[in-house]
Amino acid sequence: MGVLDSILWKPLLEESAQVIVGALGSYTLGKIVSKLYDKNTFDGSIDLWKRGIMNQTIGEGDTVHIDGLISPYSQLFPGNPYDNAKRWNKLYEFDGKITNNELQTLEFSCGSDSALRLRNFNGESVVGIYHRYGFIGEGILGVVPTSLLRKKIPTFFEGKFCAARAIISGKLTKCPSQHGFVVQGIALKAGIPFREIDYKKLYYVQVNSIKLITKASNNTFSLLGTTWAVTEAAKSQYIVSYGYISDENEKKSCVSKIQTASSWKKARVYYDDIEAPSQDLSFSKNFIL
Repeated sequence: MGVLDSILWKPLLEESAQVIVGALGSYTLGKIVSKLYDKNTFDGSIDLWKRGIMNQTIGEGDTVHIDGLISPYSQLFPGNPYDNAKRWNKLYEFDGKITNNELQTLEFSCGSDSALRLRNFNGESVVGIYHRYGFIGEGILGVVPTSLLRKKIPTFFEGKFCAARAIISGKLTKCPSQHGFVVQGIALKAGIPFREIDYKKLYYVQVNSIKLITKASNNTFSLLGTTWAVTEAAKSQYIVSYGYISDENEKKSCVSKIQTASSWKKARVYYDDIEAPSQDLSFSKNFIL
């Protein structure tokens, strides 16, 4: 087996890109009649998932209002955050055999908190929507007209921008997801039961309104997650660093850890399109454009 045959992150990231492409396409083509009720206002993404989606107080096509964060950092592996613990625990509850390379891939995808910052695509942008004190693994994807973002938040695509407090409104919808195919294929081979996680469809928000919260006393926030790069070093395919992306010094420390790792010279994809050392490392260039 050649080195490239043992690189497992490529099909995984290709599937991740399909989620993004599906959301972007659905935003453009979707024409669902929305319904607006007072009950559709939520305290961040985690409240939307629990009180809204899981308790079925809202459904596809409903307009929702989220008091939280809007960020250029979305989730690499989006999904229902209430499945995160079950997915992670099952990673270590199996009797089958698994290679080190396969285990690296499962650990990377099961972490759920890998951040991804993308460029805009044909007038649309993928964003992350979070609680005010947010965690990447507890977010929900959003797709926003880039013109709306630039109007409301002119610095949105600048390197140091992390997030803004806002009331984010839009239609709740679903897009097709192929995320699970790669992960489930590895898991089934190793005898890891991942069946209760439904990867077939993902919820996201077609954002049509952003009302910034500008009062200083209400403007504090944080965003915690994992920065990463993937490499063609078969025994060290994933370089990850965990920290507060909202803290510029802490983010710099995470980036330094990634870029000084011994396998960095074989890096092929980087988590941040905007501040990637080379556009050859861009997720968008490698998997979407």
